[in-house]
Amino acid sequence: MADKDYDYVLIGGGLASASAAEAIRKEDKTGSILIVGLEDRLPYNRPPLTKEYLKGEAEAKDVAVHPKEWYEDNRIDLLLGRKATFVDASTKRVDLDDGDGVRYGKLLLATGATPIRPNIPGADLPNVQTMRFWEDSDQLQQYLGERLVIVGGGYIALEVSAASTEKGGKPVILERGDRLLSKSISPELSQWFAGKLTAAGVQVEFGVQIESITPSGVLTKSGKMFEADHVLLGTGVKTNLDLAQSMGLVVDEDLSGVVVDKYLRTSAPDVWAAGDIAAFDDPVMGKRWRIEHYNNALWHGEVAGSDMAGAPKAYDHVANFFSYELDIQFELFGDPQAGKHAVFHGEPSTNRFDELYTDEQGRVVMVVSVNPPEDLYPVLEKLPRQRPSMKGREAEVSKGDFDLSSLVE
Repeated sequence: MADKDYDYVLIGGGLASASAAEAIRKEDKTGSILIVGLEDRLPYNRPPLTKEYLKGEAEAKDVAVHPKEWYEDNRIDLLLGRKATFVDASTKRVDLDDGDGVRYGKLLLATGATPIRPNIPGADLPNVQTMRFWEDSDQLQQYLGERLVIVGGGYIALEVSAASTEKGGKPVILERGDRLLSKSISPELSQWFAGKLTAAGVQVEFGVQIESITPSGVLTKSGKMFEADHVLLGTGVKTNLDLAQSMGLVVDEDLSGVVVDKYLRTSAPDVWAAGDIAAFDDPVMGKRWRIEHYNNALWHGEVAGSDMAGAPKAYDHVANFFSYELDIQFELFGDPQAGKHAVFHGEPSTNRFDELYTDEQGRVVMVVSVNPPEDLYPVLEKLPRQRPSMKGREAEVSKGDFDLSSLVE
């Protein structure tokens, strides 16, 4: 069977590819587009999988990025439930898992990441799962009101444990470190989150070393048994770099990502990378890094797609992470790795406050906002972009009536 030719081939069936396809079609009304997705589903958004959809408050149509008709109307072909096994950049051919192939004019790699199952005895038992894909959320729904143990103290643990309490469950979080969200926020804010979860009925345990997982629960190295009907592993992901490495693309081993520039171009001609796998040059933060979050996949798709279609628009966004659980809307703007000092603005007990993170020179590099009003969002975005100095003003800024907008232009 002869290979089919496409002007644009997007490998990866997630948000980055869907966003790129939309951006391409805005600039190129006639070019042929193909999305190759490993899952047999339309590209979908991941955030609802641990929030509204998990709790039964959203339908399948609310999870998909676009309905099927959108792809048909925009003449975007979908090849779902199929895997790209090899890419020959010299001939511009993509091999598929059934032996067929397609040729591309321009190629996007948006292959995402795969959950890590730690090397713990029992991690492969039927009552143990990870949380990444649509079917994972479907599986987890039935255990929300049961005895649920969550291994790990990241965003998944916060969101799923909160959903569990709302369904009558009494979940347990087991974190090997000494606090929640340790890679993102201050110890004080971590303690606040732990207190909120505990008050809602979540049992939070720190410094836990796991010995094994059994059909009845989780055994720690200290000999304590946490009984569970179901165990969720929230222990991180590994980027899917096999295709990129087989193509000989430049990869940043420390970041576990494909090196791209501010237009998301890789080291190979006519090849872009976006989303979780892209180690990109961020002109706003002034560094190369890699981000695993919804907004990043959306923005990367827009940047890569526009550039692929001949309308270059360099990446120019302030990194934004969000989460919501219980009565908390959590927004983080900026670089979680750059903050050396943190100052609260307002009183955490009010459930409406901010925390500003500064570097060693006293400049704001990140801000976390809890339940921010809508009109504050532009200020939150400007703070890490403009990096105003707070040096010597910490006591002033900490007062709840201080106007954060006075720090920015």
